[in-house]
Amino acid sequence: MATTTPQQTPKKIPPFRPDFVKGVCDVLAQTDFPGLSGSEINSLLQMVRIHEREPGGNKRESLYITLYNTQIRQQAGNIVGGFIAKAMNPARYAAHPARFNDLRDQLNEFLVFYGYSVSDAGKLTTGKSASSISEGAALAGQLQTELRRRGCHAELFRYCDEELISRSLFHAISEASKSIPERVRSITGLAGDGAALYDGVFGTNRELPLWSINAYESESDISGHRGFKNLLIGIHGHFRNPRAHTNRILQDEVLIDFYDAFSLFSYIHRRLDSMKKLLPRGDNRD
Repeated sequence: MATTTPQQTPKKIPPFRPDFVKGVCDVLAQTDFPGLSGSEINSLLQMVRIHEREPGGNKRESLYITLYNTQIRQQAGNIVGGFIAKAMNPARYAAHPARFNDLRDQLNEFLVFYGYSVSDAGKLTTGKSASSISEGAALAGQLQTELRRRGCHAELFRYCDEELISRSLFHAISEASKSIPERVRSITGLAGDGAALYDGVFGTNRELPLWSINAYESESDISGHRGFKNLLIGIHGHFRNPRAHTNRILQDEVLIDFYDAFSLFSYIHRRLDSMKKLLPRGDNRD
């Protein structure tokens, strides 16, 4: 007669703190990409034997209430760890690996302060706990974390989100540098690229500018304006053009230079935030 081995009961782990569970739910159930949809959340809850999601003001709150209350009733945090493992199963993202990487990065940026991380296999694992933002960035190993800590302009994330997720410094700098002329074109409605675009927008020694980053009235204003335009041309020549004519494997990017480049690009975008169209000389309208 065949014998059967009794199934081993998973070891219970203590319930997680409310702020931990809420932070996990805020990432996984965020409204925008890469957050899980309501139907995805319901399906994942079924996989961990929760058959109905408790009501809440939105899906983040609803998921939090459901997971937190369940672990309190069970007196164990296994349900939270199990849900994370199901939600972060890499097989779910085989067709969209960037979504997995983005979710994992955002989770790890938060989890590192509690001594946890999500592994490549999508499992919740323990590790060193961060005690500061800069230490969290180092431990999580995320370009995005450090760039956000440095106050990186939102436009740069919009233009090179995928490159940051894949940690391609070469392509991230290339796309970030392209964001500057694209932003100028978007603001002004003018076409062109490089020096030709910037001359047409910000003027030359012979032609007055159509747009300016300041009042363009005093000698100091004019000097600062012209210096800014030269800075744009320098970025185009130093960052954009070399990467457009070489291969990634032929050029190594140094991490500290990468961060400094993004700080410079962020400064440029902040100045572009305040760009104003100049009125013709003699037009004193407000």
